[in-house]
Amino acid sequence: MSLKKVRKAWKTIDPGEILKRYFHLSGWSAEIADLVGGFIVAALLYFIIAPALLGANPPAVVVQSCSMEGYHNVGDVVILAGTDFDGINAPLVTLDSPISYTISPNAISEETQELVFPNGDRVALDEKGDVIVYDSITSGIQIIHRVAAKVRAADGEFLITKGDANNLPDSVRVECAAWAEVSGGQKCTELSASVSRLCTEADAGWPGCLATPVTMDKVAGKQLVIIPLVGHVKMLFFHVITLGNGYPDRMWC
Repeated sequence: MSLKKVRKAWKTIDPGEILKRYFHLSGWSAEIADLVGGFIVAALLYFIIAPALLGANPPAVVVQSCSMEGYHNVGDVVILAGTDFDGINAPLVTLDSPISYTISPNAISEETQELVFPNGDRVALDEKGDVIVYDSITSGIQIIHRVAAKVRAADGEFLITKGDANNLPDSVRVECAAWAEVSGGQKCTELSASVSRLCTEADAGWPGCLATPVTMDKVAGKQLVIIPLVGHVKMLFFHVITLGNGYPDRMWC
């Protein structure tokens, strides 16, 4: 099919062209119709077509922190693909007991080297597992981090995640070393130097708990493609102009 025929066929289904024909629009009103048509097409692609094709919802997210510095930059767009537990590439640990692990060394100020499991298995944290996007129960945000280990335990299947630029896995709980009085209560101003235990759903809102061990029902998808920096356009429109939230603390990692 020639390009001319493709353009002609597109005009019959283009929402902007349909609006112009139906309402007999011209001039500036036709320009607005084209703009509205573009938003309709983009919404269809993002909310219906892409999720159906990729098996991930949402099909793309924008990186907004430097926790994956050296691999992701603020403003990168990560295209996702749907996956299941077996489809994620990372070291697998099988436990007869409920999910549990410690880290070695057990200190925030040192670079963490290994996950240590009750069955004696050890997994180095520099393993390059797949990058996933998941919804955190404890912090209430969507996180883009790497899978350090997959755990098939007595109480289910879990993913242990960590940002490449972070010393600690997402699911370890850090105690508070210093509190300050604020209006309506207390605020943690300093975290302790060591890890106490794994985070649970009961730790929701706690500053030292980024996430629990991740279950597959919280996974939006795994990384398929990175499109560098174009997400700054989305952040400018939605975060600054529409919501008035401003940019993240850092615009570049």
